[in-house]
Amino acid sequence: MDLPSWVTPEAAEAIVATEIKLWLRRRVRRDVHEIAAAYGARFGLKPRALRVAEFATGWGSCGPNGTIQIDWRLVFAPKRVLEYVVVHEVAHLKHRSHGEEFWAFLGTMLPDYERAKGWLEMHQGSLDATFLASATRHPTHGSRS
Repeated sequence: MDLPSWVTPEAAEAIVATEIKLWLRRRVRRDVHEIAAAYGARFGLKPRALRVAEFATGWGSCGPNGTIQIDWRLVFAPKRVLEYVVVHEVAHLKHRSHGEEFWAFLGTMLPDYERAKGWLEMHQGSLDATFLASATRHPTHGSRS
């Protein structure tokens, strides 16, 4: 592995884990933007902003101002599951609650959403990055010279 000379052997694992996490977050951010743009254009819905974050609970949110946030750990799910979560939040731009109108509209936007929703409910406990989190708890990077 080629790392800069300032990286101590003790810090190497944490630095690599941090870089992997950063790459994964960028990857999911790109996918979120593409999905939201495609469905938003098709259904005339435009989020105020799109953000990728890490949630303690849940996988996405749509704030009252139209800002959509998606949990980056969905990168570990099948793409159709990420698509479901993004489209779910985009649908909230039209219907704020989880009432009948919301679910009917989501069904119009993504007719097979129930499969992805079911997959997420069944597997959500396995979508984590603990292997990265534990690596980043090791000694900090050495100082750069």
